Amino acid sequence: MAFAGMLSDEDIKAAVQACQAPGTFNYKSFFAQVGLTVLSEEDGQKVFIVLDQDKSGYIEEEELKLFLQNFSPGARELTVAETKDLMAAGDKDGDGKIGMEEMAFAGVLNEADIKAALDGCKAADSFNYKTFFKACGLSAKTVDEVKKAFGIIDQDASGFIEEEELKLFLQNFSAGARALTDKETKAFLSAGDSDGDGMIGLDEFAALVKA
Repeated sequence: MAFAGMLSDEDIKAAVQACQAPGTFNYKSFFAQVGLTVLSEEDGQKVFIVLDQDKSGYIEEEELKLFLQNFSPGARELTVAETKDLMAAGDKDGDGKIGMEEMAFAGVLNEADIKAALDGCKAADSFNYKTFFKACGLSAKTVDEVKKAFGIIDQDASGFIEEEELKLFLQNFSAGARALTDKETKAFLSAGDSDGDGMIGLDEFAALVKA
């Protein structure tokens, strides 16, 4: 069993049965039901590796279509609409595939909350990090979940969020979102950069989210 030791067979069976009918698959309900949303980062990575069948480092549309079969070999394929919905929810950078960090994000935040948070700062210079973190639900998340969010925003995996990455901050939540203005980026950086090194580390980011 691919997920032995991580997920319960009973939970998997119930989750797969709940979306047997075409068009009934909802990734959030499914993730919650099988216990994916409460996995440690390490177990989450193991799950990603199982889903990434061709070991490319990404989950492509063809692999997403067979998503349920990773949990139960006899399960149905996802419909085209379900596959596209799952892809849209996970593919934060708009490259047509889901990376490991993107998958982590999909299980952490609610799409409706993300949309509301983005709608609230559509106009240039209207972004406020406290309002945004609260609206998207990140400020209420666990340290592990905040860590996952940091890993996504830290696009070059340097261990820090630099000014250029902050500028594209909103695009981590939706590929079509606007870039932050220079004024917003600098205000965001100065709020988070408590040690004055010109970038935001994990602890600084966590403090910012919970501020």
